[in-house]
Amino acid sequence: MNPWDPSLGPELPSPQGSGLGTGPFPAVALNEPDPELLALPAPPRGRRFLAMTLMAAVVGLSLGLANSVRPDVSYALQADKATLLGDVAQVDAEHLVSNHYVRVRGTPMLSGMVRFKSGLFGTEQVVFPLAGQRNLFVQVESATLADARTASRTEFAGRLITFGELGGRFRVVREFLARDLGMPVTGETYLLVADDPPATHAWSIAFAAFCLALVTLNAWLFSRWFRPIYIPAEQ
Repeated sequence: MNPWDPSLGPELPSPQGSGLGTGPFPAVALNEPDPELLALPAPPRGRRFLAMTLMAAVVGLSLGLANSVRPDVSYALQADKATLLGDVAQVDAEHLVSNHYVRVRGTPMLSGMVRFKSGLFGTEQVVFPLAGQRNLFVQVESATLADARTASRTEFAGRLITFGELGGRFRVVREFLARDLGMPVTGETYLLVADDPPATHAWSIAFAAFCLALVTLNAWLFSRWFRPIYIPAEQ
């Protein structure tokens, strides 16, 4: 007697072939869309349009914010070693390069000083020219003038930038210097923001990376959620 009788065991599918056409489940090709997914109702057109609009708005806002801090990112990536300009009276403004970390020597002209408040906490700042140079101004915190150790300093290191690049927040200061104090201040006039090394702008790198991450995420979600499903034509 044969010790194993095939009729006594369950009938197994043949190992040959794909095996997708046997059993209780219908055969589905891997490169064809799932009919159950196609049977699901499509999302309302209003919600779909709203989602697309919000995602596009987030992408546009993120790109705008990332572009607004591009000068700060460029400055933050510079070395912390300042470029020596020497005596301010010998500086040629035509050869200055904006958005760089520099060091200059000069005597402050406090008679042309302007006070204003800036920042989230309203920190009082002071802008004044240096003797022998009307194309370069210096900005320091007013608290440094109250300290005898820093009030008499004649060397300043910081970020060199033009008044025009500072935007509307410095337009009032520029107009006051030109109109009330009679100084030849224009948008091309340079301002040295003292005690502002590149390391203090490291936040801009993280902020720009966050904005670009939002753009990438929304682009990926857009491609996943709203990509069209192609249904092959029936033969």
